[in-house]
Parts: sequence; structure tokens; C-alpha cells
Amino acid sequence: MRDVLQQSVNKLHDIFDNTDMDIEWKKMQNKFEEAKYNPGDVTPLADCIFSILLAARSRGFTVKMVMDSLEEVADKNLKRKWKKMSDGTYQAI
Repeated sequence: MRDVLQQSVNKLHDIFDNTDMDIEWKKMQNKFEEAKYNPGDVTPLADCIFSILLAARSRGFTVKMVMDSLEEVADKNLKRKWKKMSDGTYQAI
């Protein structure tokens, strides 16, 4: 799966004239808004992940690097304790 993701990220990075953090952030905001109003459709969330991969590519990171880091973060999260903040978010303690 990572190979197909990397190939797709590379292709879109080459096609699009700009895939930097600011552009991908704008796309993610739009896709999150779309996901908010279409709760039965996972595609906007997948598009957000793709925007993250494109932004990472613009910074020189590969899909493998991002996914490896994601696994490391997931492992750390399993070991952490969490506190609910007053704004409804959570923070590791």
C-alpha cells in the first residue's frame, strides 16, 4: 500500500504547481468541513490524509517516513495517560 501511496503522492506533487503546507492546510480545512456535513462518507478524511502526505513530500519526507513516524506516535500514545482539557480536547500528562 505504501508504494501506491508514494507513487500517487509523487505524481500529484509533479502535476500540482504547489503542494506546500499552506495550500494543503486550506485543502484540509475544506475537506474537514465536507466530512462534517457528510458523516457517512470517509473520502474527505482520506483526502485529508493525502494532503498531509503531499505537505510532507513538499518538505522532503516520504510516505514511509510519515507512516513509520505515525506508528511510533501510536506506540507512545498507547503508553501515555491522558487528561481532558476544559475546551474538550485531550493532552498527554
